[in-house]
Amino acid sequence: MSETTHRIGSGRIIRIGAGAKAANLDRAIQQGIDVPSGFVIPHEATIPSNPLLAQDAGTRWAVRSAFSVEDGNESAMAGRFHSELNVASEDIATSAQRVRDSGDDFTDIRLDVLVMKMVKATVSGVAFTEAQFEDDLVDVTDGLADKLVSGQVAGTRVVLPKVRQWEKPAGDLDPWQQRLSRLLQEIRGVFGESDWDLEWADDGNTCWLVQLRPITAAPRRNEAFTIANHKEILPELPSVLMASVIESASHDLMGFYRDINPALPVDRPFIESFYGRPYINMSQLTDLLRMLGLPTQLLADSLGGQPDVVVGLRPKRLVRQLPTLIKLGLAQLGAVGSAKRAEVRIAQLSTAPTPAATPTFASTIEALRRCYVELVTEMSSLATAMAAPVALLRKLDVLDRHVAQHRTAATGMLDDLAPLIELAAKDPAIKSAVESGTVPEDPKFQKHWSDWLDQHGHRGVFESDIARPRFADNPAPILSTIAAAQRRAAAPKPTLRTTITQPLWFAARRPMAAREQLRWSAMLAFSRLRQQLIQTAEQAVSAGLLPDVQAVFELHISELEAIDMGIAFTVEALEQRRASIDELRERRLPDLLHRFDDLDHVEHSDAEDRRSFTGIPLTRGTVTGWALRCSEPPASLPDGFKPESTIVVARSVDAGWVPLFGKVAGVAVEIGGDLSHGSIILRELGLPAVTNLGDLGMAIGTGDKVRLTADNGRLEILE
Repeated sequence: MSETTHRIGSGRIIRIGAGAKAANLDRAIQQGIDVPSGFVIPHEATIPSNPLLAQDAGTRWAVRSAFSVEDGNESAMAGRFHSELNVASEDIATSAQRVRDSGDDFTDIRLDVLVMKMVKATVSGVAFTEAQFEDDLVDVTDGLADKLVSGQVAGTRVVLPKVRQWEKPAGDLDPWQQRLSRLLQEIRGVFGESDWDLEWADDGNTCWLVQLRPITAAPRRNEAFTIANHKEILPELPSVLMASVIESASHDLMGFYRDINPALPVDRPFIESFYGRPYINMSQLTDLLRMLGLPTQLLADSLGGQPDVVVGLRPKRLVRQLPTLIKLGLAQLGAVGSAKRAEVRIAQLSTAPTPAATPTFASTIEALRRCYVELVTEMSSLATAMAAPVALLRKLDVLDRHVAQHRTAATGMLDDLAPLIELAAKDPAIKSAVESGTVPEDPKFQKHWSDWLDQHGHRGVFESDIARPRFADNPAPILSTIAAAQRRAAAPKPTLRTTITQPLWFAARRPMAAREQLRWSAMLAFSRLRQQLIQTAEQAVSAGLLPDVQAVFELHISELEAIDMGIAFTVEALEQRRASIDELRERRLPDLLHRFDDLDHVEHSDAEDRRSFTGIPLTRGTVTGWALRCSEPPASLPDGFKPESTIVVARSVDAGWVPLFGKVAGVAVEIGGDLSHGSIILRELGLPAVTNLGDLGMAIGTGDKVRLTADNGRLEILE
């Protein structure tokens, strides 16, 4: 080969400072990665008239630019410069000159030219491996990928599970997929766990690396999103304000895991809204478990729903991730103390003075956002701390017995109604008043009622949405419960098995209680911040900047911040917004969706063809009665429904449903898990209950006769 060229793999290409396109391939060959043979005509050299040895004369070549402005960390400049494929040996010099001439518009750059043997590819394409994802993304086409790379054809999208350095590709992959997986594995081993975009070609025996560059414009993946656990804590259509607050907190919500190990998949959008509904990135959570070597089924057991990728325990990854797992374990040991400190911070956020005489929308919303981040972060830590002992206790069939002996801040709402229920049972006048939704004037009742509101008045239905009223604002559900409360079954007596498993229960009990107490404190802060927003809205209405007070919850963060700047939100704009909200409310979205789904044509559940549904058993007991289907708890039971035969069938339940639990015989929930707030509350109450039954669609409606068998997690439709 002429002295005016440098062979790829010689190491000289890197030393002369050639562009990244050629330098990366030079390094790859040196590290044993399969790269087609070739050479570089460096910027300093005149293009030789005959750069080849005689034995290469019959080979076909690819002649491409390898300029210094290409394939950088900030810009790839893909397709900006000239390249030619299937070039005959005798035409290389002419092609190389045309390639170099395509860079004449640039100054002070290297104009190296890369010449490589063409691969007789059976399949080829581009692939993306990203540090934040546990799958590699591949676009593949038959033969050469020149039309795929240039955008003339779309190719076929394939997802390959990422293979770590100590692992082998899955045996059920096609041979070319296995070879490509190994190539990607080698690239990460040599160039690091970063984000790489590569062109490859497979000839049926070898998968060749043709080009490698950093990803400058990441592909938008068709990730899976779940409504759990937002389905549990938010109404079917959250307020515009709360949805925008949650989405604005997306990055910070993964801060706990980011502090543990920033290499975990924590820098992807964790929250994404679809038609006004904030969904959680299920693919991100799944990838987190996969990277740690943990089974993805843990997601379904804890949050409800189903993981988008089902992968079991990976012992080798567990060992490799041991330092991270130890840090997570230590954080879990301190989770209860951390939650108590978070309670203090949350209280300060909701009562901290502001520089202005009154809070602005921006300052109150920022306090709300920070409260939400504190709440979710600590909730995640506490949930992780209790996940393992809870799973073991359920496996040993003693979880419900232990929890039934336990009381948290949420079930305290019902327990503390006992004196009021007793007064109503003894005094017909009191009972008549509460049945009519009126607070009796009886002094004893007034005292107990005041005490109850002081302790629980800041709670409410779907209380995580700042727009929703609290029980202090709307006490009707509580008064109805006082009038129609069911006598709860006595907690089961201890058994030998519950005695033996006391250490496990102790490990679960402390974070369980801390979790509900944290939520109690956070909702107190939410209630205070809600009042601040209402007061600020009243001032905005007086100033002519807002049509009415309720509008504060129907606007986006940016719109409220604009009002702070004196920009009015008009009556006409508010009418349009409310019409849009009404349209969104009519939409029905699936619990699990993918980013590219056609949500305008959602397929309905096949549940209508079924008569029986199975989920996670929460308690014991069998009850037959009439279904009360509701998306949120009614203030009182409909006419004709009796407490002893009413079975609530709900999409999800939360602490705000506790008043309803006091006046029904059983509860069946579409989505939820062992660690869901509603699940813990139902177990504490001992009410026959099942969760995670799946999307029931229109299979069950109010008034249908059903049987709920809590022991085996079954809900049946009867004739």
